[in-house]
Amino acid sequence: MWFDVALLFVSTLIFPVYFMIELGRKRTSKLACFAWFLISGSYLLYIFNVGRWDWVGYYFRYALIAFWLYSVVHAVRNNRDVPLWPPRSFVSWIGPALSAVFAALFVILGAYALTGHQTSEQAVDLRFPLRGGTYHVAHGGSRTIVNYHHDYLPQQYALDIVKLNAGGWRTKGIYPSELQAYAIYGDTLYSPCNGKVLEAVDGFEDVAPTLSEKLPEGVPPAGNHVAIGCLDAKVYVAHMQKGSVKVKVGDTVDVNTPIGLVGNSGNTSEPHLHIHAERNGVGVPITFNGEFLARNGLIRH
Repeated sequence: MWFDVALLFVSTLIFPVYFMIELGRKRTSKLACFAWFLISGSYLLYIFNVGRWDWVGYYFRYALIAFWLYSVVHAVRNNRDVPLWPPRSFVSWIGPALSAVFAALFVILGAYALTGHQTSEQAVDLRFPLRGGTYHVAHGGSRTIVNYHHDYLPQQYALDIVKLNAGGWRTKGIYPSELQAYAIYGDTLYSPCNGKVLEAVDGFEDVAPTLSEKLPEGVPPAGNHVAIGCLDAKVYVAHMQKGSVKVKVGDTVDVNTPIGLVGNSGNTSEPHLHIHAERNGVGVPITFNGEFLARNGLIRH
């Protein structure tokens, strides 16, 4: 578990800061300086879109942009008098060449991630089911690089939503075991549409946060959940608190109907809202007030 957490922080914090520090240093040539400009800028583009900023601090990514601009200014000042080209040797040229290759890779990955922020398929338009806070899309979009659900056909456009506190973090601490430490835990969930309740499951215990994804025996992956018929789609709202489901099968609901509380039941790594829509067992895109959301999107209510 902690290896995954460490990898997340290294890729989101250590790597970009290291690249920017190196960018600002004096080099043997302007070409070498430009190589660090390429790799730091392209990696920042990539991680800005793909990084899990609810873990690191959502607003920290804007501080990284400011740091990058600061490093660019220092790079220009420190390398004003160095020659344009490096010496004619393999060692002098291998660094800029590798930097160009990695920069191209990060640009491609970053651009590919951006394509996950839109879809050409017809979406089901819903009302956002949470109120009273700033909510962050941890997983969402039309590409696996920003939404791990996308590989699973019934949930290919599913969204995992967390809540941010005033500092831009989803929780107090890095990965606490107390459910109450997560900003979203216990928030009231409302029906995302006017429709009829098709499924209403309750009675399963909330589990402690874990990255192992081990499902307790006999517990459905969605845990305590509600499924609602919205137009021609079936919308699932999952991982609710035990004993909090407020509706039953056959109830007619509207967008002001409370249906339960955010919990951590079922196959879940931490408290969050999981929501997805299906037509005939195939996942379909969902929008909220016409907006298609992807990773690192914000919803303020």
